[in-house]
Amino acid sequence: MRVLHVFTVPVTRNGITMFALQRLPGLRAAGVAVDFASPGEAEASLLPQIEAAGARAFALPPQRASRAYVRALADLVRREGYDVVHAHGNSSSLFLEMLAAFLGGCRARVAHSHNTTCNHLRQDRRLRPLFYRSYTAAAACGRDAGKWLFGNRPFTVLPNAVDLARFRFDPERRARTREALGVGAGELLVGHVGRFNGQKNHAFLLEAFARLLDLRPEARLLLVGDGYLEAQTRAQAAPLGDRVLFAGSVPDPETYLCAMDVMALPSLFEGFPTVLLEWQCAGLPTLVSDRVTREAALTPLVRYMPLEAGADAWAQALAALPEAERARSSQTGADALRAGGYALEDAAQALLRFYQKIATPRRG
Repeated sequence: MRVLHVFTVPVTRNGITMFALQRLPGLRAAGVAVDFASPGEAEASLLPQIEAAGARAFALPPQRASRAYVRALADLVRREGYDVVHAHGNSSSLFLEMLAAFLGGCRARVAHSHNTTCNHLRQDRRLRPLFYRSYTAAAACGRDAGKWLFGNRPFTVLPNAVDLARFRFDPERRARTREALGVGAGELLVGHVGRFNGQKNHAFLLEAFARLLDLRPEARLLLVGDGYLEAQTRAQAAPLGDRVLFAGSVPDPETYLCAMDVMALPSLFEGFPTVLLEWQCAGLPTLVSDRVTREAALTPLVRYMPLEAGADAWAQALAALPEAERARSSQTGADALRAGGYALEDAAQALLRFYQKIATPRRG
C-alpha cells in the first residue's frame, strides 16, 4: 500500500506533521510506503528523520495559486500511484486536496480535521457543499474537531498519540536541564510548548506571567517553539528580562518538560493538542483555557479556566497549582494515556487498520 500525507501547513515540528511522522516506523514495518507533500519545502532538520523512515517529502506550489497547486498535486498522485491520499487541515478548503487526489486517480481520499475552527470562515462556508462530496473517508483528531468539520456526517477518530517512554519524567534529566538553563532549584519554572501564532495566545500568557511575578518573584517562563509571531513575543517579553527564556524549536521537547514545574495553555482554540497528552505523561500540572477540548484531559493534572477570567486570575491559578510528585504523576499519566488508546504503538496500529479498511484499487 502507498500513502501520501498532504499537509496544508508547512512540514515543521507542528502537531499535524508529527501525527504522521511519528507513525512512519510502524507503518513501514507493516509494508506501507508513506510520502509527504506540502506547500513549500520541509524543515531541513526533519529531513533525516523522514528519509530514515523510507519516506520522501515533496514541495508543492503555494495554495493561494490554487490551479497550479491542484495541478502539481494531481500530477504527483498520478505519477507515484498512491492508494490513499490523506490530507490534513481544519476547514473545507481541503476540497482542493480531495479534488487533486481525484484527478490523480486515487479512489481513497481522506479528509482529516485537526482543529475546531479556521481563519477563513466565509470561504469555509462557501466550499462546504463541494467538500462534502469530495472525500471518501473522514477522520479527526477528536470528537470536537470532527463535529466542527463534518457536522453530523460520520467520521473516524484517529487519536493523537505519545511515545510514553520518551516523555516519562526523569529526575536526572531535570537537574541537568535546569542547570543548563540557569534555573535555580527553588525557582518556579512555568512552561509552554507551541508555535508562536495567534491561536496559542502568547500575548495573554506573557500578561498572566507578568502578574505571576507579583506573587512569585522567583518564577521563570520557558517558551519552546518558533513561528511568525516570535519576534513580537520577544518584544513583549523584553521588559521581563531573564525571567522569560526562549528555547526555540527543539527536537527533544521531553528534555525541557522534565525541567518545568507547571504548564499553561491559554489557546483561543484547539482540535486535540498532543502537547497536553505529553505534559500529562511528564507529570506536569497544567492550566488550560476552557476553549480547549476536554477530551484531552485524562488525569487530574489538567485544570480549566476561562480566558475571560483575566490575567490576574490566571496568575493566581498558576501560583496555586499543586506541586506534583513528578515520578508518580508521570506514571499515572502514562497509564491513563495507554488506557485511552493514546500510546503511539496503539495509534499506529489504529491508523493501519483504517487504511486497510478504506483502501481500494486504483482505477485503470
